[in-house]
Amino acid sequence: MGIEEDLALLRAYEPVAKFTEGEWFYPVSVERYVSRASLWRVEPGNSPVEVIAPGGLSLATLAAAGGAEQGLEHSLSGIGAEKQLAHIPLRERPSHLARASRLASVGLTARLVDAMNRFSLLFRGSVPGGSAARSFLLQRDHLEPGRPTYYGRVLRDDPWIVLQYWYFYSFNNWRSAFGGVNEHEADWEQVTIYLDGTGVTGPAGLPPPRWVVFSAHDETGDDLRRRWDDPDLSVHAGRHPVVFVGAGSHSGAYLPGDYLITVRPPKLRGLVGALRGSARLLAPWSAEDRNTVGIPYVDYARGDGRAIGPGQAEGWQPVLIGDDTPWVRDFRGLWGRDTRDRLGGERGPAGPRYSRDGTVRQSWADPVGWAGLAKVVPNPDAERQLIEIRTRQNGDRLAALDREIDTLRHDLAVAAAGLPAAAPEVRGLLPDEQRLLALRMERTRLADEQKRSAAVVPVVQDPHGHLLHRRLPMEPQTGLLGRARSWWAVLSTPLILLALGAVVNPLGVAGSETALSLLLVLLTVEGAVRGKLLAVLLRLVLACSAIVLLVVLWLDGRYVVTFVFFLAAILVLLVNIREAWRR
Repeated sequence: MGIEEDLALLRAYEPVAKFTEGEWFYPVSVERYVSRASLWRVEPGNSPVEVIAPGGLSLATLAAAGGAEQGLEHSLSGIGAEKQLAHIPLRERPSHLARASRLASVGLTARLVDAMNRFSLLFRGSVPGGSAARSFLLQRDHLEPGRPTYYGRVLRDDPWIVLQYWYFYSFNNWRSAFGGVNEHEADWEQVTIYLDGTGVTGPAGLPPPRWVVFSAHDETGDDLRRRWDDPDLSVHAGRHPVVFVGAGSHSGAYLPGDYLITVRPPKLRGLVGALRGSARLLAPWSAEDRNTVGIPYVDYARGDGRAIGPGQAEGWQPVLIGDDTPWVRDFRGLWGRDTRDRLGGERGPAGPRYSRDGTVRQSWADPVGWAGLAKVVPNPDAERQLIEIRTRQNGDRLAALDREIDTLRHDLAVAAAGLPAAAPEVRGLLPDEQRLLALRMERTRLADEQKRSAAVVPVVQDPHGHLLHRRLPMEPQTGLLGRARSWWAVLSTPLILLALGAVVNPLGVAGSETALSLLLVLLTVEGAVRGKLLAVLLRLVLACSAIVLLVVLWLDGRYVVTFVFFLAAILVLLVNIREAWRR
């Protein structure tokens, strides 16, 4: 296929991007960004060094400017490394977003993790204040946000035709403007559409779409993709998927709304995993809450702001890219300021083809496997053909098994003929008997599968059947309980930390008892506000019982040992009486 055919396919299925009211940044041209950017090199232990000043770069020279390392240890920046304040005129400032309380929707342990993450910004590399404003002015004056751009790629990986739409933003101001977990200069996001490449055609003679993937936080494999007829997916004019873009984060959502998500930074996954395990004791609300232990945030993907794409007031400016596009292939550095953040969340991203370490992204190298589609066929006819192939293969294997089973049975009978059952020669036949059993088990399994295959008629599956986690907007916190949860989320974590500190205070037993009583009250209120009061009370009763048991054991362990033996004797007696009664 040629360039014109690929571009026509991309235009035929262009997504519609709906942004949230209050968004600052929109997809822009990388050519315009690079022409205004400087190139920096970061060497371990040293401050960043400007290699090329603004105005000295173009897409044609970007790869060569990176040197032999193809850009590793290099980063682009449109705002430079200096800390400078910037002023956005009030009439141009994006409207204020009425935000939800992210902390009110997660448990105590998740709120503690969030507090540690906020505190860590004082010690790790982070984007300086004013960076978002400076990037906003850069976008306004030089990047032409009124001409939104995407970078499209077409990949044919039989039986799929993959359309990738890459979007470049000059800044991600998720943390400073929308309460997110991080922010960084520059942002690459994507939408991937999977067309049926088996030769079938849909309206206008185009290969029909089957699946779509939006950029998402902490989703992998099957959970990335949605089927084209998924009721959660909006499609404009039958061909253009609607993506609801997260405010500041620019991630993609299938349904409009506010999304509560928790992230585990790669370098803290062990710590967060341990906290998730201990959350059973620290915050005994539910298994669902334990799974949200991490850094909590709200992704605002309301779709009530600017809309770009087919049928909207503004359309896309497409640019075709691929493995042979020089700036895509050869520059492995970062697109945006390198803060050298140890956790990675405040560093600029790498380009569409690479990860920050210079390796090729899985979403670029193997978009079919990345979305879990290597095991999926595009249509029922293709599935029938595969079933027929598997049926023939199973039939051949069954015939071979029958021959092997008959031969092995005959050989066993010959080897044992005329010998006592306890003879060493007969005992030595055990491995062959076990092999015969395994062959019979395999034959039974294949025979059952053949019967099922003969009756199989491909049916339309549940559009959500492949999902382990269906990402949905959270319920809004409204009414008196919603306001109570919001304020309690603000006050509870420091109060509980103060109470824990007071429990081990050096003022004596009386002070510790008072602090412990206060801690119990705070935990009870936490459970009431979270709607889990009975669960909390039960856990507190169990904890008090365990403490009493430990105190008794500390005073005289013989009482505990005696109690355990008495209890074991009673249990054994009851079991024996039950068995005797049944006889």
